[in-house]
Amino acid sequence: MQGWKKIMTIRDQYKAEVKRLQLMKNGIEAMLMSKPKETVQVAMNGMDLYVKEGQYEIASILLFENEED
Repeated sequence: MQGWKKIMTIRDQYKAEVKRLQLMKNGIEAMLMSKPKETVQVAMNGMDLYVKEGQYEIASILLFENEED
């Protein structure tokens, strides 16, 4: 995906959506993509969270500074 960078994988779809909304409220373009089932045979299914490449650092700060998990 040109121009997008994966920031994290989240197993819980609800938590993934909350994090996406948190980024959007802070003016960061973010999107979620389901992990293909072929690559997740052993691990639980999850969602990949992507942000625009130029916004990766600020998104990391916002997400990991406020990490409650």
